[in-house]
Amino acid sequence: MNKKAIVIYTSKRGATQQYAEWIAQSLECECAALKDFDKETIPEYDLIIYGSWLRGSGIVDFDKIEPYLEGSKDHTILFVTGVSEYNPQNYLQICEINFDGRENMDRMQLFFCPGRYDPAQVKGLDRMLMAVAKKVLKSGQTAEDGGAAMKMIRNIEEGVDLVDRKYIDPILNAAHRIQNR
Repeated sequence: MNKKAIVIYTSKRGATQQYAEWIAQSLECECAALKDFDKETIPEYDLIIYGSWLRGSGIVDFDKIEPYLEGSKDHTILFVTGVSEYNPQNYLQICEINFDGRENMDRMQLFFCPGRYDPAQVKGLDRMLMAVAKKVLKSGQTAEDGGAAMKMIRNIEEGVDLVDRKYIDPILNAAHRIQNR
C-alpha cells in the first residue's frame, strides 16, 4: 500500500535541501520547505520526514514543527545535517538538547547526514558561534579523540563538503518499513 508521504525541511546553505529532495525523489512524494508548508495538514500524511541542520547540536526550527507532530510520532522520521563527526556521544547530545533525553523520541527515528560548510558564506551569529566552537575544540582536544578535534577545526577553517546521496539509504529503509506497516 502506498501511503501519503512528505519530506519537510529547513536548510540554510543547501545541504539539507539536497538530502530532502533526494529522499522525496526516491519515495516519489512531496517535498516542501518548512517556511512554505502548512503545518496544520500534517495529520493528512502517513509518513512525515523532517530534515534540518544542526547549530550547536540544536535542530534548527524543530520547535516550529514538533508541536504539530504529536499524533504522528510513530510515523515520523527526522534527519539532521552537520559537519561534526557523527558518533554515539553526538547522537546522545542531540537527543538531550532537542528531546529532553531519549523519552520524547521513543516513537521517532533520528538520522545524521554529513553536510557542508563554507566559511566564506558564514556571517553574523553563525560566524561568531563557529569561532567559539573552534576555540573550544582547540582547548579541549586530547590524544584520545583520535584527531577528531583537529579535523573539525580544519573543517571550520577550510570548509568541507561531505554531502553524498548514499547517506539517505538508512532513511529510505526506515521510510519503507513505515510504509509497509
